[in-house]
Amino acid sequence: MEMSPIPDIVADSPALTCLHLNSKSRIQESQPLGIDPSPARARVARARGFAKGRSGNSSGRPRGIRNPRRRVPDLFARPLSAQALSDLLDRKPHLLRPLAVQLLPPPLKPIDPADRLGIDLSSLRTVEDFRQLLAKVLAAIAGGQITPAEGLRLARRARTRLRAVRRLARFERRLAPRAAPVPHTA
Repeated sequence: MEMSPIPDIVADSPALTCLHLNSKSRIQESQPLGIDPSPARARVARARGFAKGRSGNSSGRPRGIRNPRRRVPDLFARPLSAQALSDLLDRKPHLLRPLAVQLLPPPLKPIDPADRLGIDLSSLRTVEDFRQLLAKVLAAIAGGQITPAEGLRLARRARTRLRAVRRLARFERRLAPRAAPVPHTA
């Protein structure tokens, strides 16, 4: 009796529930095991997902979003040393005014020139009152107490007040005949 070197035993095929585990292998038969032949830049671009020179935002910065290079640094959140601030202003002189607004106190509200001169515009009733006011304003301009521009503003405010007084007088004259009772003849 001659013995065969290989037994004639046939193995059973795997169960159907196990077939999906080995159906897709990640290792391919022809997969190279050496160094990637593509250039390094191409490998990095593939890894990042963007080609060289492309940021990924093809439509650019959205409207309303300021250019980050022109943004003003917040000096309260992140104070800068005097040298760093000086260097920043040397590089970006357009930031001087916005940074000064952050550092300096807000400007004081200007004092009304009428208050400085002691003039009450609401007390003006007659043309003579307005003449006295304008003489006082001209004297204040000549004496250097107020500027010519402030004198002009005061004169315009006085003119507006004079027009309102005249309109009121005309309106009262128009109403006066109607308000008088009509005598009845019996």
